[in-house]
Amino acid sequence: MKFFQRFLLAVVVVCWTVGVLIAIQRTRLDLLTKHINPLRNIGVQRIVDHQNDTALEVTKEDKFYNSEIKRLAKILEQPVNHNMDVDPFAVAAGWVQDDQLYPHHHPELLHILNKMVTSKIVSADVLPKGTQIKLLLILEGGQRVVFKQKRYERDFIIEGKPYEGYDRHNAEIAAFHLDRILDYRRAPIVVGRTLNLKTEIMPVASAKLLETFQEKDGNLCYYGKCLYCKEEHIACAQGDIMEGALTLWLPEKWSSFDKLRHPYQRTYVDNRKAKWEMDEGYCDNTVKLKEPFIKGRRLLDVTDGAVFDFLIGNADRHHYEIFKGTGNDGMMLMMDNAKSFGNPYENEESILAPITQCCILRNSTWTRMNHLKGGLLTKLLETILHYDPIHPVLDKPHYIGIETRLLIILDKVNECIDKRGLEHVIVDSWDGIK
Repeated sequence: MKFFQRFLLAVVVVCWTVGVLIAIQRTRLDLLTKHINPLRNIGVQRIVDHQNDTALEVTKEDKFYNSEIKRLAKILEQPVNHNMDVDPFAVAAGWVQDDQLYPHHHPELLHILNKMVTSKIVSADVLPKGTQIKLLLILEGGQRVVFKQKRYERDFIIEGKPYEGYDRHNAEIAAFHLDRILDYRRAPIVVGRTLNLKTEIMPVASAKLLETFQEKDGNLCYYGKCLYCKEEHIACAQGDIMEGALTLWLPEKWSSFDKLRHPYQRTYVDNRKAKWEMDEGYCDNTVKLKEPFIKGRRLLDVTDGAVFDFLIGNADRHHYEIFKGTGNDGMMLMMDNAKSFGNPYENEESILAPITQCCILRNSTWTRMNHLKGGLLTKLLETILHYDPIHPVLDKPHYIGIETRLLIILDKVNECIDKRGLEHVIVDSWDGIK
């Protein structure tokens, strides 16, 4: 009898302890979510439910995380093979197809990034296209790369409109690796690199570039040639050393693009709104009724792009590129992502207008976002970015900002599902209005 009483007492104690631990976990999670964004309490119950999943589901989560770490991060910590049978840049060129810039599995990425960082620069020139300073460098062997220089310290916050400020070189790096995590495979390869302007750039610089060099406060500077490149916008190194990001130029066959106006382009004029900002029915009544959005991949590319741009805080996607000649079936490329990661504390929800108005999203994107919630997205991203030569790539608050925005996206899509039904919102393909 005493044994049975002790057994019952032990069961009661265990149950009470488990209950207390669950309550503590819920309280901690609630506080964390409120700390992330005190103005919103989006998706809290969804996260609590996630934390209370069965052990089997936790195992599935661990399995997903471990497989993604192996696919995305572990390949970056392997020893570099300097005796590859194939040139790494040739491997990268072979990856590009009409529906991807690199494959799902890309173990050779380490060798490509390493060659981008270590190759000798044989030519440096201005790149006049665009509104901001960037350089066109040619590496030994002929591979072209675009260099965007450092403008801000990592903890600098861009105030004002969401598209203001200079390009952020570190944003290009983080955006590329986020593209890998989302498995879009539509952003070009990017890596951080520091250059000695005096020994690596000036001796091989074109006359156009060289004439913009000057010294300021003991630092070597240049302002290049572009639409808004002026002496007052000069970019300065620390002494002779300039940190920046290199973007791999696509192979000749794939380096011509059709540049198209984004259907959710801003006016960039104070007190003048675009049609989509005034008409909630804009997508159903306009976008879905005109080429190339009537059917096919383009509309889904646009809503995928809204997910990507909202996560990185890019409100400057006024145009987009597709490979030249691919027409309505052309893939929307996620290029020029440097106007991102400006303010980790602002969530510019207008970026999500394609989702909130069109209420349509790829099943693969929806599934992946749900796999990545609960902290896995930023855990993966921070782990991956640790391997970049200019680590740390992002300041800590930006990771919290990404997690906050992921919750907002999930909330907005769930609102669409509530209004229109799961089968009409989460789709594998877009066949047009029925």
